[in-house]
Amino acid sequence: MNTSANAGGEVIGAKAVFVRAARQAGLILLIALIPAAIAAVFHPRRPGWSREQAMIPEVEWTVVRQWREPVLWVDARSAAAYARGHVPGALSLLSGPGDEAMAALVAAWHPGTRLVVYCDSPRCDAAQSAAGRLRRELGIEEVYVLKGGWSAWIGAQTQKP
Repeated sequence: MNTSANAGGEVIGAKAVFVRAARQAGLILLIALIPAAIAAVFHPRRPGWSREQAMIPEVEWTVVRQWREPVLWVDARSAAAYARGHVPGALSLLSGPGDEAMAALVAAWHPGTRLVVYCDSPRCDAAQSAAGRLRRELGIEEVYVLKGGWSAWIGAQTQKP
């Protein structure tokens, strides 16, 4: 027979012991989740659970092509990928030391110039990350991410009449 005695000396069954232990574990878990949830909501460096929260606007190649204002292309891919090919006139953020690449970008940018950042593909987050950094650190508001990245740009070039 599977029985146990509680603090009062009562004999209780194994099922009751399991139920009591499960309730206590659930209560402990609930107590731990409350401060964790509060920290997750209010922490200043909380991770972006939703890409929608802080996304830099995406723009399609067809829209960029129609802009009358100048555009500065920013390549957020690896230095090797940039060396293999890039949008004409694009500056690489990763082709040299970070400060040199950023200095070159600052020198090339002029007020009224829109920045369009791209990386390899739609699944690549490097463009979003770089665009956010440019917005934060340089205070440039007109920063966009090329929807579809480098692969979309290549596809658009092969579809030209």
